[in-house]
Amino acid sequence: MVIVNSSPIISLAKTGKLWLLHKLFDKVIITEQVYEEIMSKPEYPEAIAIKKTVEHEKWLKIQKSYEISKILGSEEASSIGLALKLKQSLIIDDKKAVFVAKTYGIECHGTLYVILEALKKGIIKNKKEAIDAVSQLISHNLYLSTDTLSEFYSLLEKIKF
Repeated sequence: MVIVNSSPIISLAKTGKLWLLHKLFDKVIITEQVYEEIMSKPEYPEAIAIKKTVEHEKWLKIQKSYEISKILGSEEASSIGLALKLKQSLIIDDKKAVFVAKTYGIECHGTLYVILEALKKGIIKNKKEAIDAVSQLISHNLYLSTDTLSEFYSLLEKIKF
């Protein structure tokens, strides 16, 4: 099981890679606040994909949560609150939110973790496919710092087939 914040789930849905979460985790949970943010633009393809997944598939669930912090946005604060309550890891990209989550002892990963784990487990077939997935994420407006990309490529090189 894993808790996923808005940026990672939206980015994966935009690139048609939402299914990677299902392949990696039996159960994926987003908070009501995250779902409301996604549904604020119901005509967007990623909102349609996520809504369809929530309504017709059993692996993506919405759960009520409290907001753990007033210094973060509602989505990040609720995702951290739920991860803390359920004692589960969190997929979240916002650096400030990661810092706050880690102060609570929550294991955090970013969107690129999903790509690397999928590669390690053979869901993504090779390094080129992983690099292409990251390029798609970037082209669909996922902001990745140069440090994050550098770390991704370093970890990518360490994966053996």
